This record gives sequence, C-alpha cells and structure tokens, in this order.
Amino acid sequence: MKFEGTFQYMGNHGIVFNVSQITLTDSERGRLRELHFGEAKSAHYEVNSKVVEVYDKMQAKSLPCMMRIGISKPLTRQQGDALNAQRTTIANLAGTAFTSATSAVSSPYVGFSVGAGVRMYANEILPTYHAGDVLVSIEAQVDGGIGPQRTLSTLIIKT
Repeated sequence: MKFEGTFQYMGNHGIVFNVSQITLTDSERGRLRELHFGEAKSAHYEVNSKVVEVYDKMQAKSLPCMMRIGISKPLTRQQGDALNAQRTTIANLAGTAFTSATSAVSSPYVGFSVGAGVRMYANEILPTYHAGDVLVSIEAQVDGGIGPQRTLSTLIIKT
C-alpha cells in the first residue's frame, strides 16, 4: 500500500476536510482494516468498513486502485444550517419540476399533487445535518481494464 500523503481541503460553506490519499492493489486489501482515521474518533470502524466496501465495489483485481478518504471537521451550526437550506432548495426544485411535467400531460390539480408528493419524498430521503456532524467522503479510481472507473461514497457520522 502506497500512502501518498494527507492534505486539507476547504469545500463549500467553509467545511474543512482532512484528505488521505492511498494507492493499493488486491493483495493489500486486508491492510485497509489497519488504517486509522483519527478524525473519525469513535466511528473509526464504520469508516474502515465503508472504505473496504468502496474498494470491493471497484473490483480492481490486479490493477492499482487510488483512494481518497476525506473526513471533515465537525460541522458548525452555520454550516449545518447552510447544508439544510441547500437540501430544502433541492426538494423544492424536484417538486416544481414534477409539478410542471405532470401538469403538461394531465391537469394542474394532478400536477400539484404529484409535485407535493415528490417534494415530501425528497425531504425524507435527503439527510438533515446538525452541528457536530462529521462528513466522510470516499473516492476510488482504477485506470485500465475496460477503461477508467470511478466511484464516490459518502457517510455522515451523527453526533
């Protein structure tokens, strides 16, 4: 396993991530459980399990797999509120799109009902963020085989 270093990245809304980059092959998969992510604190095992799951999803076989694991600092109240406002905007946009599309092929009453249902569904499946939550982003990339393959997975460590 080739550890390529750790760096900090500041994302949207001022969220700071500590990002570790590693490259590994199939023979080194077992060593993924040995990695320690101090930023994850008590959720360390949960992060390790997700890293192994993402690696297995890539089915890299003998090809090297480059992984980036980003763990944020705990969210502040303002960052959580900004992410929740973004969540509401997405739900409203989805509801509006379905309202318009359904109204075009049916009546406005049906369109309104469908749009409201989609908005409620989007609000249920999109996560709610709180102060102190930690965001984890795991990105993997394999070059070769059928071509470049990439995947991204996220995890929210609730407080």
